[in-house]
Amino acid sequence: MSLEIQYISKNNKIETAADGRDSVPYDVTFTWYDYNNFDDKEELLSDFNFSDDNFEDENTKKYRPQYYNFNDYQLLICHVIDRETLEAHAINICVMKDVIITYHNGVLNDFIDIAEIIKNKHEDLEIDIALHILHATVDQYFDIVHEIEDDVISFEEKHGNERKDENITVKMFDVRKEIFRVKRVIIPMEELVEKFKEQDDIFNSSQSEKILSKIDSKIDRQKLIIQFSEEMIDEMKENYISYNTYRMNKIINVLTIISAIFLPLTLITGIYGMNFENMPELSWGPAYFVTLGVMVLISIGMLMFFKYKGWM
Repeated sequence: MSLEIQYISKNNKIETAADGRDSVPYDVTFTWYDYNNFDDKEELLSDFNFSDDNFEDENTKKYRPQYYNFNDYQLLICHVIDRETLEAHAINICVMKDVIITYHNGVLNDFIDIAEIIKNKHEDLEIDIALHILHATVDQYFDIVHEIEDDVISFEEKHGNERKDENITVKMFDVRKEIFRVKRVIIPMEELVEKFKEQDDIFNSSQSEKILSKIDSKIDRQKLIIQFSEEMIDEMKENYISYNTYRMNKIINVLTIISAIFLPLTLITGIYGMNFENMPELSWGPAYFVTLGVMVLISIGMLMFFKYKGWM
């Protein structure tokens, strides 16, 4: 079992329980249980006698942040984004009296300073600590959205003037897919923050309001970055499609002109290729050269007419 325990002793010092739950003193003022492997679910449910299994792991993905308010505890589920795959992974935060339980996969210390959060704990407001974790989680999104923004700008600089690259649409699709994966995490998080703001009986401290305001502000900034990246990709795609449509129309225009020129020439060829016996022109000496001359004059005349009309 991958369980790390930190607590605030009666001397107000942050300490670590090296030998599991049994080594936590009875007179601690606050305890943090961190289950950092999704394989620990059975132990978690057993350790705290949870009757309802609302915890999210890799086998029960919900993809949207959740908040449950039970009689004995509150459960907050948010998501971190894997920088390599952009997959969303759940962090379950359970809040009890003087107790925080986190259940996730990986190490929170990678982007959350647990000791600093515990140090800033205010009285019995454990929910504020949960919001600190939520704030750190949202803060982690900036690394992802800035990376996507850099990728989009780099993509525009590299491919903005490309006209015939067959793979450019595939590259655009890949960037759009990255944006979509990030949006499906960030946008629902905004709904969760709005839900918290409506819980006046729970999130009623000045600290809670301050943290929620920071989270809301950061999500708005992230949405703007994502929107900017999305608009840039859309504009590049529209420009690429418009250019290729124009190019295709020019090709069709040239082919149409060629077809129009050859139409009367084909008619003449067809008439004199019917091989009727009574065709006086066939016995006329210069008929062949005259016919060729007429065909050349028709071609030149049609080209001049098309030029005059501005069709070429």
